[in-house]
Amino acid sequence: MTISLSHPSPNASMEEDPGGDIETLIQRLRLHRPRPSPYAAVAPSPAAAGASGEPLFQPRRAAVLVCLFRGGAGELRVLLTKRSSKLSTHSGEVALPGGKAEEGDADDAATALREAQEEIGLDSALVTVVASLEHFLSKHLLIVVPVIGILSDIQAFKPVINVDEVDTIFDVPLEMFLKDEKRTSEEREWMGQEFTIHYFNYEKGSEKYVIWGLTAGILIHTASVVFQRPPDFPEQRVQFNLPNCIPAATRLSLVKSAIQLAELQLQLLPLLELELSQTVSAPSKLGVELGEVALPGGKAEEGDADDAATALREAKEEIGLDPSLVTVVASLEHFLSKHLLVVVPIVGILSDIEAFKPVLNVDEVDDIFDVPLEMFLKDENRTSEEREKMGQTFTIHYFNYEKENQKYLIWGLTARILIHAASVVYQRPPDFPERRVHFNLPKF
Repeated sequence: MTISLSHPSPNASMEEDPGGDIETLIQRLRLHRPRPSPYAAVAPSPAAAGASGEPLFQPRRAAVLVCLFRGGAGELRVLLTKRSSKLSTHSGEVALPGGKAEEGDADDAATALREAQEEIGLDSALVTVVASLEHFLSKHLLIVVPVIGILSDIQAFKPVINVDEVDTIFDVPLEMFLKDEKRTSEEREWMGQEFTIHYFNYEKGSEKYVIWGLTAGILIHTASVVFQRPPDFPEQRVQFNLPNCIPAATRLSLVKSAIQLAELQLQLLPLLELELSQTVSAPSKLGVELGEVALPGGKAEEGDADDAATALREAKEEIGLDPSLVTVVASLEHFLSKHLLVVVPIVGILSDIEAFKPVLNVDEVDDIFDVPLEMFLKDENRTSEEREKMGQTFTIHYFNYEKENQKYLIWGLTARILIHAASVVYQRPPDFPERRVHFNLPKF
């Protein structure tokens, strides 16, 4: 645990700070009005909602505290943290204090202040909240609201670090994020839009920090607002109109792009399970025979609110997947199993694969593994055969996959669902002919 904070000298002045004196800055920032959020929610339409009436995709909200104070030379500085090495995600990365909104938070400022208190022991009574800035969208599809707070008396702040979340607390000059001196960058693409990722290198004593990604983007924007000028370098941000209820095609385009951005090799889409080949002799829940590969799932139960609730409950029961880790984004076209079950594929995003700690139900599952989704559009590892059912000819596909000396055969209903899911996500047909069987089943 490290605490490295700058303190103003007794004779420090604000003459060198383009942000002006603190009281003037507070008054000016209180007048700041950010442009309307491109991620503002709208009322859901019935067509885009699930069976429960709730939208299938609803972005969560988070807030971060951009805490400014006067440094030793009168310059404006901002508090930052280095995330704990114990964390399963983003360990060791630089971040602003903040986190997800909770039910008891009155507003974004309350979220940011609560999180700062929990992470670094910053007493909210020491902070004057002056503005909320333009919203950002994180790669985990969180709407992030930067909240600017002024810490007028840095010496009154006695840090208490939560070692489970934070390794280090330090501060940097805010104006650094408008200069090109310690900056590098790279160009990326997300959902068809080009944008820039900025990296700022900072040294304090013997410590070296890299401030990048969302945190760097927020600080560039904050510095531009505070100092009332653009950065010395081109800044290309990505913007989307992201309502809380998105049409299916847009939602699935978002799925594809989120996967590409996170570079998780499509591990964010359905995890595959291998059904247990011992002890059970009856067919499994979705008509998958013993020892075959299947998607987590099963029959709807009376307490399930909708198809998504069924899929999430079954995944939790079978492989220990916590529903809170999954963002449900779409229901796909229905399928009919050979046992005449109507099967509804639910697409969910598991943004943080490291947070998923599998717990297998050994009575139902023998193994869990993942595959690249795009494999189901390619002809490389595929064989097939033609069959006939109720007067209709259709194709059964078999996909061979090897991982760590294990060989898996993905076929039948599971293969058909994954071919369809891949076609929707990648917005193109498979490289091979696909002939499916369709029936109009009356209700009895």
